[in-house]
Amino acid sequence: MRLFRATAALAACCASAHAFSDSSPFIMFSTAGIELQHSNERIQSNREVQSSLQNILSGCPTDRYLIVSQPNLNAGDLSAKDAVPNLRRSMEKAETRYTVAEVAGQLNMKEISAYIQSSCEGVRQPFVDDLELAPLPSANSAWTLKDNDEELGMVLEQYEREGSFTIIYAGGPRKETPQTYKAEFPGAVHSELKRDLHLIQQRASNKTRNLPLFEKYQFFTSGIFTGLVAFVILMSILYAGIAAVASLEVPYGAFDKEMGPAAQKKQQ
Repeated sequence: MRLFRATAALAACCASAHAFSDSSPFIMFSTAGIELQHSNERIQSNREVQSSLQNILSGCPTDRYLIVSQPNLNAGDLSAKDAVPNLRRSMEKAETRYTVAEVAGQLNMKEISAYIQSSCEGVRQPFVDDLELAPLPSANSAWTLKDNDEELGMVLEQYEREGSFTIIYAGGPRKETPQTYKAEFPGAVHSELKRDLHLIQQRASNKTRNLPLFEKYQFFTSGIFTGLVAFVILMSILYAGIAAVASLEVPYGAFDKEMGPAAQKKQQ
């Protein structure tokens, strides 16, 4: 019977999973038998829920209280049967359950804690503890919710061993986890961007270090080195040509006109 009631309570929280994007479910269960007098509406304002909760806790029914805050929680997150197994298991053992599928607005957890302290004054010394779980991401929140449920399960086991307790499980403030975008590029473009990024990071890191001049700056690139080699080869060829032309020796008499007998015989 308790299993059916716990399942029905969680199902009621999931029935209006997409009613409001800024609303969250509310779950309260206790080991004490408490007569409930509250509205059965699935959608309630935060003031209505807080007023009903104060009526339930007005008599300080248990010794220990745990206020659990789950940021970014929506009713749709609890729709799967295996979403929060530890919370469901502990809820099955409870004598009193109070759930609201959609709470419009944010519940003030500090006011709830202060009310518990004031209502238990003169009756007993309550132990009130707060537990804020990791925020649920906007996508693929099931894994984070399971991890948070494992953490909550260890706390609930300790509470079950130490006597009477009341658990308040509600959505915390909106803390959207930003999603990172990872661009995909072709192999050549990716390698080129990676090389440019590496050079930028290397130059940025060099500015913060006291390095020698030739280590801090790059004076020779492959293009400059190739140009210098070609310049040396061309200058060597030019020097060899000029040296060869300069080494030629022609006697001055080679350009004089012959006036002897041999020249007269050639003319005849």
